[in-house]
Amino acid sequence: MNKYLAALGLLLYPLGSLHGASLIIHSCNESDVSIALSQIINGLRPLFLTILALPSSTLTDESCWKYRGNYMDDFLQRLHRLYYVSVIFSDTELFLQHIDANLQTENECVSLILYEPNELLDRIHERRLAHRLSLFIFYWGARLPPRASTISFREPLRTVVVTRPRPKAFRIYYNQARPHNVSQLQLVNWYDGDNLGLQRSPLLPTAASVYANFEGRVFRVPVFHSPPWFWVIYSNEEDEGPKVLDGTEYKELLVTGGRDHRLLMLLAQHMNFRFKYIEAPGRTQGSMRSDDDRDSNDSFTGGIGLLQSGQADFFLGDVGLSWERRKAIEFSFFTLADSGAFATHAPRRLNEALAIMRPFKQDIWPYLILTVLFSGPIFYGIIAMPYIWRRRPTSLDIEHFGEMYIYMDYIKEITPCLLNAKHRRVLSEKQMPNQLFEKCIWFALRLFLKQCE
Repeated sequence: MNKYLAALGLLLYPLGSLHGASLIIHSCNESDVSIALSQIINGLRPLFLTILALPSSTLTDESCWKYRGNYMDDFLQRLHRLYYVSVIFSDTELFLQHIDANLQTENECVSLILYEPNELLDRIHERRLAHRLSLFIFYWGARLPPRASTISFREPLRTVVVTRPRPKAFRIYYNQARPHNVSQLQLVNWYDGDNLGLQRSPLLPTAASVYANFEGRVFRVPVFHSPPWFWVIYSNEEDEGPKVLDGTEYKELLVTGGRDHRLLMLLAQHMNFRFKYIEAPGRTQGSMRSDDDRDSNDSFTGGIGLLQSGQADFFLGDVGLSWERRKAIEFSFFTLADSGAFATHAPRRLNEALAIMRPFKQDIWPYLILTVLFSGPIFYGIIAMPYIWRRRPTSLDIEHFGEMYIYMDYIKEITPCLLNAKHRRVLSEKQMPNQLFEKCIWFALRLFLKQCE
C-alpha cells in the first residue's frame, strides 16, 4: 500500500511556500499532518472527497518518499473512520474530468489538492470548473499563503489554502470570506494540535453570513429594453465613450423602470450593494456562436456571453434554461412561476365562534352587522309577497251565531226553497307557513355562518 501511494506522488512537503525556495520538512511525524487534515475535512462534512496527489521530481530522498506513503496511509484510514468516501488521483486530466462530471450532475465536490495552486488554477479556469458547487483545498506544506500579486483566486472559484507555520499548527485561508474582496485570501480558521484542535466549526463561513452585506460593492448588470421587465433609454450621442470598471470597458445605460428593475433596487437596498447597467451585446440575452465566430472559448453572445467571459457579474431576467447555457453559466433557483401560493403562520386551536370572528377587521364589523340584521327581514318579504298577491274573492259558507258555527251549504241542501240567504264574498288566501319570519332570520344567520367557515 505504501509503495502504491508513493507511486501516486504523496507530496506532503514539496518546495515550500510560494514566497521563496525554503524547504519545509519537519520531523517525520505523519500523525500530526494526517490528524490535522482529517479534522479539517471533518469540519466541512462533505459527501465525498476527491484527492489529487501529483508526483514530485524534486524530492529524491527515500526517507521522504517513505514518510509520504505512511502519511497517506494514516490520513486515509482516519478519513474512512469518519465515514467519508474518497477517491484519489495522480493524473491531473482524470482529476479534472471527474470534477467536470460532478458539475454536470449538479453534485457538490470537495477536492484536496496536495500540490501548489499556480500550475493548476489556469487549467481549472480554462475548463470552466470554477463553480459554487466546487471547493478546492490546497495543501503543499507552505509556511505562508501565496501573495495576491502572484496568484489571483478570482471568483467564482472557491479556494481554501492550508498552511503550516509551525509543527502541529495549521491555518485555513479562504478567498470568499469577505463580500467585497474578489480574490484575497482571508484567515478564517486554524488548527492547533496541542490544544483543542479546530478552532471553530463549521470550517468555513456560510455564504448566507458572508453575502448578507456586500458593503457597497459595485456589480455590472447587462440589460436591454424588454418591457415590462426593463424600460431602457438608449443614448444616440456618439461622443460618449465607454467607461471602465475593474479594467473592463462597458457602455452604461439608463433604466427608467420595470418589474426586474424594482426588484433589483430592493435587493440592493437590503443587501447593501450598488450596480451599473451595461449594454448587452446585440441587445439580447445571448445565443450560441457559430463555429466560425467562436474565439477564446466564448461560445455565447449577448448578456450570457458577458457572464461567461467575466465582464459582468450577474444577469437578471426571464432567461430560458438550456443544457448549453447551464454548462456555460450558473443559474439560480426559479423565481417566476405561473401559479402562486400564500404562506402564513399555522393557527392556534380556537373555538368555533372566535375562529369565525377573527378574520374580520374592525372597520368591517358595522357593515357585517347591518347585513345580518336586514338580510332576514328582506328574505321574509320576498317569500311573503306571493301569498299576498294571490288572494281572490270567494263565498263564505260559514255563519257565526255567538259561539255556534252554521254551515250554509248544508242548510241550503236540506231547505232549498225556504232559505234565500245572501252570501258574503271574502278574499281567500293560501296560508303562509307557521313562524315564517323566525325561520327566515335563522336561515340568513346560518347561511352567513357557513360562508365564514
